[in-house]
Amino acid sequence: MQLKLEELNYQQDAIQSVVDIFKGTARNTFENATINGIRSNRLIISPEEIGQNITRIYKSNGIADEAAKFDCPTAKEVDFANETVNVRLPFDVCVEMETGTGKTIVYLKTLYKLYAEYAFTKFIILVPSIAIRQGVLQTLRTFEKQLNNIFDVTPNYFEYDSKRIHEVAKFAEEQHPQIMVATTGSIVGDNRILNREQREDLFDNMPFVDLLAKTRPVIVMDEPQVGMDADKTREAIERLNPLARLRYSATHRKEFTKNLVYRLTPYDSYKQGLVKKIDVLTVVEKNDEASLKIELVEGKNEGGTIKAKLKVWKKNTDGDVKFAETGWLKRNDDLFVKTKNIIYDGYVIENIRKEMEDGLWRVTFYNKDVEVVERQISGNIAAVWAMQMQFLVKTHFEKSAKLRPKGIKCLSLVFINRVANYIGEDPIIKNLFIEKYRDLYPRFNEGRAATDEEISKAQGYYFAQKSTGELADNEGGQSEQKRIYDLILKDKQELLSLDNPVEFIFSHSALGVGWDNPNVFNIATLSTTYSEIKKRQEIGRGLRICVDQKGDRKYDTATATAEERTNLLTVIPNETYETFALQYQDEIKEIYGTVKAGAGMTHTDKGENKSEVKFKRSKNKSVNDALKAFWNALAKKTEYSVLFDDNSIIEAAVSAMEKIAIPHTIIEAVLTTIDDMDEEGFTATYKGDSAKKVAARFSSLDLIEELSDDTHLSYASVIEIVTAIAKNDEVLKQWVKNPPLFVQKAAAIIKDIELRAMLRGLSYRLTGETFPFSFDDYADNVADANKTIAKTPERGVYDNQKIDSDIEKKFAETADADAQVVCVLKLPKSYKVPTPIGNYEPDFGIVLKRGALDGGAQTEYHYVVETKATAQLGDMSSLRESENFKMNCAFEHFRALGIELNIKAEDIYKAPVKEYAEFKKDITAQFAE
Repeated sequence: MQLKLEELNYQQDAIQSVVDIFKGTARNTFENATINGIRSNRLIISPEEIGQNITRIYKSNGIADEAAKFDCPTAKEVDFANETVNVRLPFDVCVEMETGTGKTIVYLKTLYKLYAEYAFTKFIILVPSIAIRQGVLQTLRTFEKQLNNIFDVTPNYFEYDSKRIHEVAKFAEEQHPQIMVATTGSIVGDNRILNREQREDLFDNMPFVDLLAKTRPVIVMDEPQVGMDADKTREAIERLNPLARLRYSATHRKEFTKNLVYRLTPYDSYKQGLVKKIDVLTVVEKNDEASLKIELVEGKNEGGTIKAKLKVWKKNTDGDVKFAETGWLKRNDDLFVKTKNIIYDGYVIENIRKEMEDGLWRVTFYNKDVEVVERQISGNIAAVWAMQMQFLVKTHFEKSAKLRPKGIKCLSLVFINRVANYIGEDPIIKNLFIEKYRDLYPRFNEGRAATDEEISKAQGYYFAQKSTGELADNEGGQSEQKRIYDLILKDKQELLSLDNPVEFIFSHSALGVGWDNPNVFNIATLSTTYSEIKKRQEIGRGLRICVDQKGDRKYDTATATAEERTNLLTVIPNETYETFALQYQDEIKEIYGTVKAGAGMTHTDKGENKSEVKFKRSKNKSVNDALKAFWNALAKKTEYSVLFDDNSIIEAAVSAMEKIAIPHTIIEAVLTTIDDMDEEGFTATYKGDSAKKVAARFSSLDLIEELSDDTHLSYASVIEIVTAIAKNDEVLKQWVKNPPLFVQKAAAIIKDIELRAMLRGLSYRLTGETFPFSFDDYADNVADANKTIAKTPERGVYDNQKIDSDIEKKFAETADADAQVVCVLKLPKSYKVPTPIGNYEPDFGIVLKRGALDGGAQTEYHYVVETKATAQLGDMSSLRESENFKMNCAFEHFRALGIELNIKAEDIYKAPVKEYAEFKKDITAQFAE
């Protein structure tokens, strides 16, 4: 097979955009570009002229000034041979091309054309990894003859190797064009051979890095965002004294983007059919709220104290359970105490450490055979991986059956979380692959079983080269490793051959950037929550348009249906589609400044308005007098008492618990096709789903103890309840299915019954004390001007008031505009109503004036208002049980105040209120004759 070069318009535009930067310079020759035997690149136009070229190019490509970030090349004066000369400083040029659209061949063609146009001869390609270096060299080998036919020249290209340092001297002396391909790691550090000043084989007694600097090379930075902008690496690149730095990536870091002259966005490439369409087949665990899932987010050493932040199932005061982050934890911290969740009983941190070999943090627990590793989840992840592998192998076989008759080989790429899970004592991922491959193979091969040899040969793997030179953990000997390494990184045509048996490629992260293959049709990410590879990089490994056995690209027609489409990449992550899509869009936002940055980049990123405001106290006498009157009337403290019958609670609890239904823990797969991408995001179509029940791990627990702790019922009462339900086989089945979740649901039922009983027996009485008004809650308040304040300059106690929601914002600002309002105040934190389940803090205090139109005196009326997304008390679709209970308690509190004031509680306390207009309507009805 011979892969074939294509003359694609967008690639030609990208090439010409860089070549034209140097337009106007004289062509280099032996006479004008050779000094003391060293051939260099010479640029004979002024920095200002280069700047004019750059500006013209990016504007003609439709890139806004803000996105282009123009940075005009400069020169500086230096003393040289007793005279002052101007030395032109290196400048940056950025080209952004979506992954899979041929970035490597674009910059290689650019170098060929720079020689053809200006006779520049010295080029260095810097890459961040061995995988990318081998990919560049393979591309040069693959297209060498075709590039020669186009440009009538074949540069001398070579891989920089410190053991062959003499090639650097040849690079400097040769008149023929030279391309050196090097990893950034090979040039950074004084101990590198390139930088050593004391060697017997130095050229003209200078370090080889200084020799390279005299050639003024054009440097291509391939994926510069991967470590090339670190201080030491930037210094090393500066020492090479480049004529220009050409930065090529799909994901430039914004702070290092300068002179962006060409951009091909994800939207452009997807809309124009330049890359494969994408299916997202997500695999996630559902109903796992009580599973022993623990995730290590990060660790740190703070003043000698080692700490870690975990992600766990946390129970809040309402009984709701969410998978959320803890604060910083240290040795001997108890997860049960921190989460209030019984499933973590006994999980006390024994040790927090950072492993030197892989740089990852680890947490272990006393008497628990569990080690949680950074970016990995301790939980039911193996079951998720099993379903991911099931769908990967099945999808691969289905596509292969469709593609092979067309002469197209189907490849699948699997990113794994740890090398040991594929090569190790217990290679769980490899074993899952063998199991699924063996199970599914007969279905697609006329019932014939796969042999062990066939399964083994179908697999290839690459796990990054170690410093010792070893390619991965030993399996099958070094010679076998070398064969697989060469196949994946060097022999792309061989890998694409239908005669080659390797169809599944396993990698940790080394193939996550730079490497790709046109016939990768499926990508599975068998990792945990934190992927080491960004979504755009991850899916980019398979976006390139596929090729057949002749090396021809096989494009789909614009009208091809989903069934007719050849170029379809199926991505199989262990997360929901919404999470996948959100992360992908966030990455686009990170690069372009906004998810609305679309094709042509005509949008402007002006950044977010981070302005802050301070609150100013109103000087209006009416407002301040009204505030004092409000506080005197409605800031009186109360205390409550509760009477209820244990027997009625026990009877109601037993009856209600018979209705508990515990869902099975399941692994759900959902297939979604991304139909299109535009400035607003993705247009997607749901294609189907599948679910499988799985077993989950749970910690042991004491049912009596936990129900008593959660509900505050006595042991005796809980024992009566448990004894009664133990006689019901259906209830026991639900309990055994998921004990911790059963306890959570049972506790919620009992607490609901208790709340109702408490409301029936709840009463408040005045204590004779008053809440102090604390100006400290307001005086120094500062807030984001766009999000967290309501503007109340007319009738507010402060001109701005800190609020918690859009509903509160709208209510406060509408009240401030109402001429009938005397004063509006977001109540301070000190205004608390005590309830049996914790203090309640209402939202607003409002003072309104009313007076008869016949000349009667105006009177001020005081109200406390609670705003919610519903106007109906008891609307459990919009209110949490605790919110509903606290508002009911508040009515009793204000009833106690109303007795003294001779006002109904309903005429003081308005809750819940959705809109200000509803509040006013209620007030009007109150005073209607």
